[in-house]
Amino acid sequence: MAHRGGAGLFPENTVAAFHDAVMRGCDGGELDVQLSRDGEVVVYHDYRLKPEITRDANGHWLTKPTPLIKDLSLEELRAFDVGRPDPASKYAKAHAEVRAVDGARIPLLAEIIETVRVRPFRLFIELKTSFTEREISASPEALAEATLAVVRDMNFLDRTVLVGFDWPGLLHAKKIAPGVECWFTTLDQTWFGEGVPPPDRDPPSAPALMALRHWAKTGTSPWAGGFDAVNHGGSILKAIRAAGGDGWFPFFKDASPEMMADAHELGLKVGAWTVDDVSDMRALIAGGIDAICTDRPDRLMEISG
Repeated sequence: MAHRGGAGLFPENTVAAFHDAVMRGCDGGELDVQLSRDGEVVVYHDYRLKPEITRDANGHWLTKPTPLIKDLSLEELRAFDVGRPDPASKYAKAHAEVRAVDGARIPLLAEIIETVRVRPFRLFIELKTSFTEREISASPEALAEATLAVVRDMNFLDRTVLVGFDWPGLLHAKKIAPGVECWFTTLDQTWFGEGVPPPDRDPPSAPALMALRHWAKTGTSPWAGGFDAVNHGGSILKAIRAAGGDGWFPFFKDASPEMMADAHELGLKVGAWTVDDVSDMRALIAGGIDAICTDRPDRLMEISG
């Protein structure tokens, strides 16, 4: 699965990235959707315009603070160029092999579907809503409804998998479209253990970590929609199954062979994000992973055939 269309090769979440993923022969791709001010389902990851990848109509890189996606109309969003990273940014250094596509615009979900439907290709659509700051995004229910409306209108439901950290959106999607496949995304599970998570797990600030652990332990997590692991024998997998999930979509380091086996025994598929190192890819494949989400689909395709 090409993460954001293959963000290590082409500008993330653009038509150009997904065209490359299709022509490369990927099985599918992952993208992020949000609602614009006028209710359009647009493809963009951050809740605010990302300065590192966004230029205005005069070709100038944006500077913080930038506006929220939800506060801009589709026409306003279309004015920005997202076709190359700012060469002075850390993002550009981390995505050194990205091929620039000047003039690339923030696409509609419908445009991505039109791009990928020419070949067998699945879309993992992340419903991008904030469970910690509800005011910075659309509600999970509203986004789920709008996304499903587009998918149904495009006759693409059978090739769609909805994913997301904010489970109320997935729960609502299942309520209004029981046949839609939903894989429940989880945060790094070391964040919920004892002690300080390892630095390579990129933990949030200490106050944020305390809040996450408090919610999880008390069964009040705003992202869980009532399906906290603590209410299901401490098992995140059983919680997902109870919520009606079809799959588990964890940070790849949480997808151990044992956890994948447990998920499969419960009838859950397993996909992992975001895996760019070949040795990690090989380990996941050996462990029985169902889908790997990667910025570098070229590497994954080379080793998986």
